[in-house]
Amino acid sequence: MSRQTKWFLSMVMAVALLAGYHPGMSNAGGSEESFISIAYGVKPGDTLYGIAKRFYLTGDYVRVAKLNGLDPKAGLKAGTTVRLRNPLVLAQYTVQPGDTLFAITNKYYNRNQYLNALMTYNGITDPNTGLKLGMALRVPLPSGEGRHKVARGDTLYSLASRYFKASDYRQAIAQANGLPADGAVKAGQALRIPNPYDYKAAGSPAVAAPAAGTPSAKVYAIEIDVTRNKLYVLAGGKVERSFAIASGRDGLTPIGSYEIITKIKNPWYSAKGIPGGDPKNPLGSRWLGLDVPNTQGTTYGIHGTNAPASIGTNASAGCIRMHNEDVEWLFDRIPTGTKVKLHA
Repeated sequence: MSRQTKWFLSMVMAVALLAGYHPGMSNAGGSEESFISIAYGVKPGDTLYGIAKRFYLTGDYVRVAKLNGLDPKAGLKAGTTVRLRNPLVLAQYTVQPGDTLFAITNKYYNRNQYLNALMTYNGITDPNTGLKLGMALRVPLPSGEGRHKVARGDTLYSLASRYFKASDYRQAIAQANGLPADGAVKAGQALRIPNPYDYKAAGSPAVAAPAAGTPSAKVYAIEIDVTRNKLYVLAGGKVERSFAIASGRDGLTPIGSYEIITKIKNPWYSAKGIPGGDPKNPLGSRWLGLDVPNTQGTTYGIHGTNAPASIGTNASAGCIRMHNEDVEWLFDRIPTGTKVKLHA
């Protein structure tokens, strides 16, 4: 049996946490998002609300119901399976005696699973024939999505070896659970195992309760007036900051109440293939995605801009534009789950 066949079989037999990928494309100034899907076996006493809180860190049970074609008001039957698309949390783990962060990381993240992620991110089904010379691959990384141009001699195995760094995933678990600098864990401790390609973007304040006195310890809300093109940040019901924005032209901005469900640094602009950080990228330096129905936080959001002269006008395809320095201030303080109200 060849080495290539061996690693392919081990990949298939590995726990399929990273499966069911579908690329999300923005239609209204949004960002590119990679969707990872996991299957969750319903246990006695489980509710849609509880599952949403556990895996998405919000109470948006309607989202879980819609993804599975369920009636949001109906109960769940123990033993059935629900699919969770693009969760912020992949699993819950209770630390056992003798466990270390190193061992826990290896349980959930390893090179075979990373190879699986690399395949699903790029729509590759056959590891032997899927790579083509010159192909531009999307490379999922905890620090943000990268790109790799396939060169002569590249294989999926060699690319997985090159890009998978176990230390990055240990850090992801530590950050997601507010672990001390030495990564020490205690028996009985409950850990969230994060989606490493989304969780960091979503921001650690949504995971571990911040210390009192830090900016994200406050309870924030956002109000956006698309007529005056102003965004107000409220803390404790009082306006803390206000910013000039650009909103959608011809009424394209969706009016209503939403939540921030994704946060991305240097978002990739997929409509024109412009990478994050490029001066030509119209999304600027940050993206805070809104849970507008059927968009999963990838179509409508609050983001930066490469056209600062448009701020104060109705100029976008539906998103809320801010000056880059303003959206960075917002990004650093506003956690996922923050309520956002848009009105005329």
